[in-house]
Amino acid sequence: MKVLTQGKACIVLAAIMFICLPSPAWSQDPPPTQQDPEQQKQDNPPPASPADVTPAPGGAAPPLDTQIHAAGQAMPFFDSRTPLRFGPFSLASIEYINVYDEFYPAGNLPQQNESLNLFRANIDFTLPFKKNLFVLQYTPELAILNGSVRGGADGDTGLTIGQTLHFTPRLTVTLNDAFAVNHTRQLFPDQFLLIDEQNGGVIQAYFLENPGTRIQDTFTAAFNYKWTQRLTLTVVPGYIYSDTHTLQTPYIIEEGNVMASLTYALTEHRNIGYVQSVEVLHPILPVGTNGLFRTSGVFYSEQLSPTWWITGKLGLEAATYPGFKGTDLGVTGSGNVLKTFSKSDIAVAYSRASTITTFATNRQIEEVDLLYGIHLTQRIRWTNGAGLFHETGGDPRTSGKYATSNLEFHLPANFFLLASYSRRNQESPTPQVLSGNRNTFTFGIRWAPPPIVPHQ
Repeated sequence: MKVLTQGKACIVLAAIMFICLPSPAWSQDPPPTQQDPEQQKQDNPPPASPADVTPAPGGAAPPLDTQIHAAGQAMPFFDSRTPLRFGPFSLASIEYINVYDEFYPAGNLPQQNESLNLFRANIDFTLPFKKNLFVLQYTPELAILNGSVRGGADGDTGLTIGQTLHFTPRLTVTLNDAFAVNHTRQLFPDQFLLIDEQNGGVIQAYFLENPGTRIQDTFTAAFNYKWTQRLTLTVVPGYIYSDTHTLQTPYIIEEGNVMASLTYALTEHRNIGYVQSVEVLHPILPVGTNGLFRTSGVFYSEQLSPTWWITGKLGLEAATYPGFKGTDLGVTGSGNVLKTFSKSDIAVAYSRASTITTFATNRQIEEVDLLYGIHLTQRIRWTNGAGLFHETGGDPRTSGKYATSNLEFHLPANFFLLASYSRRNQESPTPQVLSGNRNTFTFGIRWAPPPIVPHQ
């Protein structure tokens, strides 16, 4: 424990010292260049009124995601301006969901059926000052399960805190802390592949369930330094605490990590880069030796058109798994494609890596997700998704798969009728992961006004 704490301190200190190294290119802005009046007018357009500001499609994705995201979404956080706003506080969304859930445990155990009513809200607190922004997002849930009220610590809860600091035109620091509480039976699943159709963002969500309560807190401090107009240095030290609490074998770990990337913009819509990461994973319970993961790789991303994005990473990894001896060499990578059409969108994402914080393993993890959404009419949207998750190597191994189908009907005044069905299957030789099949049916209503003005 003491070794990990000292290691985390050294990682953070090294990152800050690296950012702050003196250099002529860092200490002064580039000299101004002469421009003709027409070019100057294009580069400095008149400021738009709030009503004219809309999110512009983003260019090529960076290798490390350092943005503050809206709760449960891939899109960047926007300054919420909803009808229910009181000073810096606003109600971004509220929903009521009726859930019927069927679970078939592995091992010929009795079937478990549950019916519940769920209330969930998304409360935002935003405080912009100068060019900086402080964000707090709180997502409480209240469930009436089989006639009993469950809320607070008994309901799935999320809390995210973020702050963006613009120290200079070149240097931006983004602080993010995400805290989440999830229970054995997630009251109902959201989308497991999150996409941002406006900016090309794609995020894979973890979908395996554990037989108990999982508490996780993740903190990152992202330093972005625009070395030149084309070259950007990013350093992201971070810390994770994860407590997967089961009655049989609790799994509690903490992780210190630092990631760095050097990104070169070939064009406004095409990036290449180099990525390096070091992660130290310390098991608290059960007690074991530390894990060490070192990865080096390359990165490429491109916005092929205003509605088409691709991203890919490929690297080599040296992995020493917590509680196991020896170092394994392997290939890591990820890739995603997002394409939007006039009435639909499709996304595919793949990842292969070693570090996972919810159960003990000495293998790499592979996950692939697919999402397709279509507007059947102007008011009706139908979204379908599927995914696979498994440890590499032969059986016995942990694996899971899912399929989801969601229907939304847009009512006046920013209300939506919701209906969904999901099918999930999990198999695992460890009691730290739930094994069995699950069917979940939901129906409900949501109020969620769209964001209006992005924070500039």
